[in-house]
Amino acid sequence: MDQETFERLSQEEQERVFHQTPFRERGELLVYSHNPARLTQSLTQEELYLLTREMDLEERSEVLRYASLPQLFFISDIDCWKKDRLRPQGFREWLETLLEADEERLLAWLVEMDYETVVTGFKGLIRVLKPEWEYPSDELLGDQPTFTLDERYFISVKEENLETVRRSIEILFENTRGRYAAILEGILGEMDYELEEEAFQKRAIRLAERGFPDPETARHIYSPLTREEFERFPRKAGKGQEPGREIPFDGKPPRYLTLWSGDRLFLDEVLLLFREEPHEIREGLEEELAWLSNKVIACEGVDFASEERVRRGIERARRFVSLGLESLSRRDLSRARQMMKERWLEAIFRWGVSELFSLRDSACEVLDHYWKGDQKIFLDFLNDPYEGIFRGLLEWIPECFDPEVREDPGRLRDFKDLRDLERARSTALQIRRIHEVLEATSPELFHRLNIEVRRDDSEMSLFSLLGSTFVHFVLKGQVSTVPLAEREVRRFLEQGFEGDGPQKVLSPTEKEKFLNRLLSDKDQELLRPLWALVFQRLEEEWGGSDPSRGIDPRFATSLYLALRRKAAQV
Repeated sequence: MDQETFERLSQEEQERVFHQTPFRERGELLVYSHNPARLTQSLTQEELYLLTREMDLEERSEVLRYASLPQLFFISDIDCWKKDRLRPQGFREWLETLLEADEERLLAWLVEMDYETVVTGFKGLIRVLKPEWEYPSDELLGDQPTFTLDERYFISVKEENLETVRRSIEILFENTRGRYAAILEGILGEMDYELEEEAFQKRAIRLAERGFPDPETARHIYSPLTREEFERFPRKAGKGQEPGREIPFDGKPPRYLTLWSGDRLFLDEVLLLFREEPHEIREGLEEELAWLSNKVIACEGVDFASEERVRRGIERARRFVSLGLESLSRRDLSRARQMMKERWLEAIFRWGVSELFSLRDSACEVLDHYWKGDQKIFLDFLNDPYEGIFRGLLEWIPECFDPEVREDPGRLRDFKDLRDLERARSTALQIRRIHEVLEATSPELFHRLNIEVRRDDSEMSLFSLLGSTFVHFVLKGQVSTVPLAEREVRRFLEQGFEGDGPQKVLSPTEKEKFLNRLLSDKDQELLRPLWALVFQRLEEEWGGSDPSRGIDPRFATSLYLALRRKAAQV
């Protein structure tokens, strides 16, 4: 919206438009508003941080002059810290931002922010000397610029920090001598480690009030639930409700859930049914979702440096709640609606996690039983798309392989519905079952493969092994997993393909005979998608080959060839 149109709106209309506008565009609207302070303080702490995150110093300071102290505390808790350490450079930049915004804002922050954080921040920037009997000498002060405001405390600071630090301390000296002296005495007398640890703990308490617990506590949301544990989980109302259980936001929850809802999920269909419910119920669900989102973000440390990371945390919370809700209700909207009224969304989220961990366990069983837990050689053995699917399933939080994902070279994303879950479960079952079939055909096979696949020059893969079993069947009427000789490949090209064009196809009759021989009816239904890919690879690689010409094993990826090692050595 352009400046002129926005300025003509009433205060209430400006607020409505402002909160519906993407964060990147809100800064300009705020400056043009009738009451920028009211508009700024209507934002939650997280929203104000996201609004100012990519602004330059001048723009950011213009906005922060209207911010409340809790908003300033939150932003400094994010900007000044990296994990459990307070960054001196981040602290200096924060002082500079507040100085540019309004000296009164800086003074309020220095006085109201906890003593430990302020002293720890200044400790990283200055050195304080307090000579009792003699004027400080150059030997004591060193080469850095030094100043004193009272001839009692001498403050040494690097040249690049001098202007910002000096004015910050002058503001304290001019307005509150007690705080000024306490901070400088703290710099002189406090133990660095103990002070920073206390500052970190106070920061953690403030963040917890916004739904950002410490990472270890936050990761509890990824604890799976059995069905019995889910049923015992406290409910919102009625028997079993936890006394005093509520969403402990300090103030209003962030509204970014309504702005960043990328996927249309089963959860959204259920939420539509709450349109006629009392406002308190709808608001409670929004708070729960925001609380869960903040916990997800907190699992790896509270880091708002990337808007995309915050988006991912929000989407993961929504997707896992949706997945758990869809699984529990079996897509029954009425049942899902009632469940959201009665159940805490954290329990539903953890049920979704349980479904994913069950998938991961099934993938790990194959890995451990057949590949001795060596994930690398197992994934090297698999072909696309199975390699990508299992790579996702073996993540700590299983991820869904999606060939349509473009921004991630691994093509992995969060699971978001039962269709994702069922496809992955079917794939995991295919791989498990084909391993069982191969082991039954050749009991020593996987002992051999564990050695073979580890070779640096190995081109062994699941598809090449399966392709070779088909070739043996076409040639001998037997299923075998031994490598193929060149003469056997030539014979297969003559006997296994049909058609008159330049690109021949595998004999449909031979394919059916082979599948009927190798697999039961039930296994055929499960494994046909896998075998379709194996047959496709054979046709693409060998359908246009001339049996009379030599075979270069270096370019053969769909068959397990005995002559490959010899060619590699040459």
